[in-house]
Amino acid sequence: MVSKLSWIKKQRKEFEAQPRQSERQYISGECHYFNGKRYRLELIERVGKHEIKLLQSAKIKMFVNPGTAVTNKEKLLNEWYRKQLKDRIPELVDKWQAVTGEHIHSWGVKKMKTKWGSCNVDKRRIWLNLELVKKPVNCIEYVVVHEMVHLIERNHNARFIELMDRFMPGWHLRRDELNKLPVSHVDWRY
Repeated sequence: MVSKLSWIKKQRKEFEAQPRQSERQYISGECHYFNGKRYRLELIERVGKHEIKLLQSAKIKMFVNPGTAVTNKEKLLNEWYRKQLKDRIPELVDKWQAVTGEHIHSWGVKKMKTKWGSCNVDKRRIWLNLELVKKPVNCIEYVVVHEMVHLIERNHNARFIELMDRFMPGWHLRRDELNKLPVSHVDWRY
């Protein structure tokens, strides 16, 4: 564990140094990201079920009851984001299980403060950061492959890099793109 401590600290520092969006208020005109594209939020207050609709015109429509709290608007959008990411993951997992020859037993999505994904090798389970839904699909795919390669090689060593090169040539470009894109305004410190 001590040998991983410097790597963990370095990764945390890089993640914390990424550009941040301003704090979200969930008001009309505000920008939100999905699949690597920027969308303008259109807030519509009306009585009825809360819902999110993605429009071709680069808009996200958020329908909420009048007076809905910011925290509830955030929760609504995060639930929508979670569903979108969960709908995409099975296809990516299937594709990359065939390429790597490795099979995971389960996967999940959760908010993570300092990393894009994680892997429990013993349980053959991967976790993906909810923030990934805002990134281009090729970046999400990179994280899926990265975590699956940990099923073969736990450490970020020469063998890990060799396997990444074999399964996903050009993965460095995807990683670099992912790490340059802005992330949500969150207090990432403990």
